[in-house]
Amino acid sequence: MPRIWKFIYLFLYYGIAYNLPNNSFPLGRYFNGIRVYLLRKLIPIGKDTSIMRHVYLGDGNNVSIGAGCKINEGVRLDNVSIGDKVLIARESIILGKMHEFADRELPVSDQGERQVGKTVIEDNVWLGLRVMVMPGLTLGSGSIIGAGAVVTKDTEKNGIYGGVPAKLIKRRED
Repeated sequence: MPRIWKFIYLFLYYGIAYNLPNNSFPLGRYFNGIRVYLLRKLIPIGKDTSIMRHVYLGDGNNVSIGAGCKINEGVRLDNVSIGDKVLIARESIILGKMHEFADRELPVSDQGERQVGKTVIEDNVWLGLRVMVMPGLTLGSGSIIGAGAVVTKDTEKNGIYGGVPAKLIKRRED
């Protein structure tokens, strides 16, 4: 896509659609359709996905969202691949970068960023309210991450996690 069109779609998303009402508002599904339409011009998004207002995706590079997902209000996504049927609650953050900090003589702010692999959220994952996921992790399919948790390691398939840092609490039964 030419840079000018990308700029136009980003401008329309952040300038208008970013602030449109959510699904619970009258005509909310219509507003969600506008948001998803504009974002599909920038990133891959599967069918039947809802994206509420104030979802921040930077410039859209390195973000993909599967089918049947529900991305709630105030979520921040960066360098992430999201599978199908994923639920992300309000104000959750999936980080995509890390600061370099190896040189103790140089201020961290002057050391630049460290390359980190893409975060992968597999199918049927549920992130609770205000979850933070550190960069480069894989959240196994069927995982549930409790509200306020900070995920610092990969999660197991069908595991339930909570805490800071997030730890396995129990496994979902088959």
